[in-house]
Amino acid sequence: MKQALWMLFPCIVMAGCNKEPGEGGKAEIRGRLLERQVFVSGVVAVGPYPVVGDNVYIVYGDGSEGQFPDDNVDSGPNGEFRFRWLRKGTYTIYAIGESYTTESGKVAVPITVTVDDRKGVQEIGDLIIDKIP
Repeated sequence: MKQALWMLFPCIVMAGCNKEPGEGGKAEIRGRLLERQVFVSGVVAVGPYPVVGDNVYIVYGDGSEGQFPDDNVDSGPNGEFRFRWLRKGTYTIYAIGESYTTESGKVAVPITVTVDDRKGVQEIGDLIIDKIP
C-alpha cells in the first residue's frame, strides 16, 4: 500500500505544477496599435496610422469569460507595444476604439494569441482601432 502511494505521489505533484497563462515566464507578445478615422457610412477617412500613448490591455486566458484586464501598457512612439515575462498559454490582447453601433460609443477590438514557446516572442502584427472624426 505504501509503495502504491509513493508511486502516485509524483503524479499528483506534477499535475499541480501546470502553470496558467500569466506573468512569471520569459515569453513576450509584441504588436503595433494603429488607428483609422471612419465615417458613419463605413468609409475610412484617414489611416491607419500609429497611435502614441494609448492603452493596450491583456487578459490572461482567451477572454471568453468576460474577464477584466490583467495588465495594460501604453503604445510607444510608433504605436509599438509589448507584454513581457509571460508563460506559455492563451492571451487576449485588446484596445478600445469608437463605434457608431454601440450605446457607449466604445468597442473593444480583441486579438487572441497563443504563446507556445516559453522563451519566444509572439508577433501579433497590427491591432487597428476605429475613431470617429
